[in-house]
Amino acid sequence: MSSRRSLPALAVVLALVLSLVGPAASRSPGRPVEVAAAPTGTVPTPQVSSAPEPPPPEPRELASGRLTRAIDRYLKGRPLSLSVRDLATGIAYRYRPGARFVTASVAKVDIVMTLLLQAQKQGRRLDAYERRLAEQAIRYSDNKATDRLWERVGGAGPVAAANRRFGLKKTKTVDGRCLDLYCWGITDTTADEQIRLLSELVDDKGPLDARNRAYVLKLMGTVAPEQAWGVSAAARDGDRVALKNGWQRRLSHGKLWAINSVGRVRTGGHDLLIAVLSDHHATSAAGIAVVERVVGLAAGEFRRTTPWVN
Repeated sequence: MSSRRSLPALAVVLALVLSLVGPAASRSPGRPVEVAAAPTGTVPTPQVSSAPEPPPPEPRELASGRLTRAIDRYLKGRPLSLSVRDLATGIAYRYRPGARFVTASVAKVDIVMTLLLQAQKQGRRLDAYERRLAEQAIRYSDNKATDRLWERVGGAGPVAAANRRFGLKKTKTVDGRCLDLYCWGITDTTADEQIRLLSELVDDKGPLDARNRAYVLKLMGTVAPEQAWGVSAAARDGDRVALKNGWQRRLSHGKLWAINSVGRVRTGGHDLLIAVLSDHHATSAAGIAVVERVVGLAAGEFRRTTPWVN
């Protein structure tokens, strides 16, 4: 009797169980639950903190004594002055720094910088005529164009005033005319003073603004190919060079030649400002060879100060 009485109770329990599992059993088996997947190729990479790169080694001291002896042996007393400053390492070298020379055509950089300084003070840029004169003076070393620039800036006095702004203390401009040109070509200067002037083209705290500095360097970086000698002897293939050369046959020196070269060479981890002034050369070609030989000697020693980038 007891077993019969339990059957209705069992049926109630079974019905209750089936009512609970029935909906789940009726779900379609072909529809898996969707799970968001990471996009292909974007698996997150663990962030690993890398150690900071060590600073580059300190540059070696320039073997200035060795360089001076090498230049002495080569020149054998010929008059020449050299100044080099490496903007990348801070190393500098000077050979006969007190010697004075005429600028010849390297003065054209100074004159164009004076014009730019004057225009900047007036709140204007160079006009088309002034830009044409500046290009002819620096890229092609045109003397007549330089005479027009000399007139436009006002001559020796205003150039001297600009030079004081540029930090030049020993460069002496000359007024008047020298034969068929004005006397800008016999401006009296030193290699150190020319380095001082070049530094104004890379100094963002100097009197010329960035646009004017870049303009002068652009002109110096695109001189006529036949005039691209001189400080370019410090360059290797692919290096960036900006320069201005000067050459002048001097009647007061028995018609011997003054040969000068100033500029900037960025080469193998170095950023060199170079100025070399010389005179008493029998021919212009001989003078150019001397200048380039001395520049090459100096560049070699400067490269040895940072052997890890050469």
